[in-house]
Amino acid sequence: MKRFFFSHLLPFFILSLFLLLIHLSVARTFNNDFETGDLTDWEKTGTAFDFQPTWGDNPTARNRGEPSEHQGDWWLGLFEKYQGPDKGAELGQSAGDVQGDGPTGELTSIEFKIVGDTMNFLIGGGNHPWGSAAPCCVNLVINEEVELSATGNARETMSRKEWDVSDLKGRTAQIVVVDNNSGGWGHPNFDDIHQADANGNNIPWDRVLAVEAQGKLAVSWAQMKKFYK
Repeated sequence: MKRFFFSHLLPFFILSLFLLLIHLSVARTFNNDFETGDLTDWEKTGTAFDFQPTWGDNPTARNRGEPSEHQGDWWLGLFEKYQGPDKGAELGQSAGDVQGDGPTGELTSIEFKIVGDTMNFLIGGGNHPWGSAAPCCVNLVINEEVELSATGNARETMSRKEWDVSDLKGRTAQIVVVDNNSGGWGHPNFDDIHQADANGNNIPWDRVLAVEAQGKLAVSWAQMKKFYK
């Protein structure tokens, strides 16, 4: 009897394992904190992002008196022009080097599903909001429309801000970092963006990007095991 039962479950097991492998092959993470040391998963226009992300606390290295408070090693600091002791040295850069507020451009992320109730991120730099003549901000964009926007507070030091995205669940979105200002404080600082659930727990990006078109999460081994108890 056990052999008969197992022989009937085996095809289902093989099919489920095959589907799991397919899902794992397409599941991936997102360069949400720029710790790759480059702009993987992002597309730039203009020249503002040519020397981004920046490495380390460059505002402190140039004696600005406002530490960046970035996460990890790398972050977007559009005033800065220092890409670390390795890459920076190869490019002739030194700690404290800057590109200033002159360059402009935009940086657009890959598409992702909104599955959380909130999004949180570190932001600093200029306070030139979206809709002004020369914005300097970070936008949440859906179907080419800006749904939410945030700016810094005219300080190099970043602080964590949060968007309520609960009414946007299931929509496909992108993050756009905008630097269209060449005047004073004409640069944004940005780092470490996450989606979070209703309890404020950050949702891993590989889980976000594994969401299927129907809004369901990809099958997991934990879900499969219930069939084999």
